Amino acid sequence: MHINEISSSVKMTGNSTFTAEVGDDWTQGRTLFGGLQAMLALEAMLLLLPDAPALWSLQTTFIAPVPPGTVHGEVKILRSGRSATQMEARLMVNGESACIVVAIFGASRTSAVKINPPQVAPPSQDINSSAELPFVPNITPNFTQHYSYHWAVGGLPFSGSTSSETRIHVRQRDAAMLSALHVVALGDAIPSPALSLLDQPAPASSLSWSFEFVRHLPPVASTEWWRIDARIIAAQDGYASQDAGLYGPDGGLVALSRQVVALFG
Repeated sequence: MHINEISSSVKMTGNSTFTAEVGDDWTQGRTLFGGLQAMLALEAMLLLLPDAPALWSLQTTFIAPVPPGTVHGEVKILRSGRSATQMEARLMVNGESACIVVAIFGASRTSAVKINPPQVAPPSQDINSSAELPFVPNITPNFTQHYSYHWAVGGLPFSGSTSSETRIHVRQRDAAMLSALHVVALGDAIPSPALSLLDQPAPASSLSWSFEFVRHLPPVASTEWWRIDARIIAAQDGYASQDAGLYGPDGGLVALSRQVVALFG
């Protein structure tokens, strides 16, 4: 199912309720891929508030598996001020909250503070020298068939790597122009570096995810490569804390990411 088909399937069914249709090719184990869950929530927010300013921050809590098929949700405006608007959306399963997303949208304002984000080499420059992660049915998560991955630093999942960092070049396979919502999904598409430290397959699950834009790009073609630098800050008692930077096709930092991941191996 093309990612834009999923986006277009999000429909308001009441003043604060919505539904969406998602195929099982977007699953990660028993649940929908986390980045797609956030994208569904954001799409519903924009249906409720079409003139919302730019997205700057989202906080996502993954509570329970969200299965494919018809997804039900609730959305509301928490507060709308002069320049910033905070909204909340929930994906519901059997009447219970399974995923909660809180997003902050903000209009631009004049400020004396301006610091340009970090810059790296454009991701496309060293694609050919890096290892590619293939999509293998029944082995790699279903949703990964919609993305291409090339490892530049660190090990592939379950390779027994000794590095707690990865640098992965990634792009969306579904032909489209990427908006901020596509970028949100893309930003969660890589596996945790913690999985690279394991020497055999084991489950893992994101518990919470913070994603912050530091700048906005015009729509980007899906043929362009992005770069995600991720690292494990600490891991103990079966939980890992990680952060990451998402760099655009021009090599400039676009967003910051932070997650708490539950590890079962």
